[in-house]
Amino acid sequence: MTVLGQRIRLDPNNVQASWLERCAGTARFTFNWGLARWQEQYAAGEKPSWQKLNAELNACKVADFPWMTELPWAVPNKALADLGVAFTNFFRRVKAGQRAGYPRFKSKKQSKPAFAIEARALAFDERKIKLPKLGWVRTREALQFPGKILSARFTKHAGHWYVSIQVEVSDSWSYPHRCETQATVGVDLGVVDLAVLSTGERIETPRALRTHEKRLRQLNKELSRRTKGGKNWQKTKAQLGQLHERIACIRHDVTHKLTTDLVSRFRWIGIEDLNIAGMARTRLAKSVMDAAMGEVGRQLAYKAPLAGSTVVVVGRWFPSSKTCSDCGTKRKGPLSLSIREWSCEACGVVHDRDENAAQNLKQMAAAHAATACCHGSAGPGLETGAKLPLGQESSSYVNPG
Repeated sequence: MTVLGQRIRLDPNNVQASWLERCAGTARFTFNWGLARWQEQYAAGEKPSWQKLNAELNACKVADFPWMTELPWAVPNKALADLGVAFTNFFRRVKAGQRAGYPRFKSKKQSKPAFAIEARALAFDERKIKLPKLGWVRTREALQFPGKILSARFTKHAGHWYVSIQVEVSDSWSYPHRCETQATVGVDLGVVDLAVLSTGERIETPRALRTHEKRLRQLNKELSRRTKGGKNWQKTKAQLGQLHERIACIRHDVTHKLTTDLVSRFRWIGIEDLNIAGMARTRLAKSVMDAAMGEVGRQLAYKAPLAGSTVVVVGRWFPSSKTCSDCGTKRKGPLSLSIREWSCEACGVVHDRDENAAQNLKQMAAAHAATACCHGSAGPGLETGAKLPLGQESSSYVNPG
């Protein structure tokens, strides 16, 4: 079985949006109530647990909190379960000698509105989702993965409601963008062009932050001049949040289209293990973070196994830009970023630095593919336990170096 997740934006009307806000407020109230009762029981020498608190809440809910009965029972239940997870993580970190943050009360102004509902109580029908005691709510897209829904969490971000779904799909399920070829490609990630492929294709960096930087500066200035907590301050803060969300959505749109196209067209994909954290400490920091090169690697890491592709990660010290892709001669001396083309001293071929790097990465991926075929394997699952640059493990995300 494979567990996949999808985040879907909701499109509720005013009545439904108010109902979602009530659920979020109930979840916050229940979490704070449970935390206060937990501290009281602990101080009295008892051994609290979220299950005991849930039983206590169910016993007094009708008399003390009758408004809770108008909402799904899973909302306060899941809030107390989250409290239990928070304490479990706290004690685990304390036991391991790590820095641990004690669970804190949730503020109405500072915490993000969120709640969870029992997954078995939900139903999907094309671009609609059915919630208990509310009914059908329109969504911006349909659920892509068929299978058993494991969890569903609703959150409000920048004025929009989202639901995050985890689905357990069967082994017989096929990824809609599955690769059917044995083609190989090298992908050189950069700042000017987000990706340069060995096929000659170039995908421009969206420059979402650079494009909206002026408006961001204006809104930040406007927010700083407002009275904190006032209505105009809240309006400006909402506009600023929506603009940040737009910037993030532009980046995700470009990276998802790029990675989906790569895993659906190529069986072997060669990329470089870039030191994104180190690049973010240079004068190019803003451009590096705006390009979201690390997000491309993260998406390839989980999409490749689904599509039957393999991502070959070349070590960060491999001189892909300085090595001639025709004869293999390494260029002498430094190759600054201002030099976009250079000629090989051995064979005289003039190289574009990005296209040359992509060709070298393709050759590395092809060599790894040939080694895999010699060992009787040509698909994902070739090597396991490879160290990933983003802290993820995948059987089809391998490092030949």
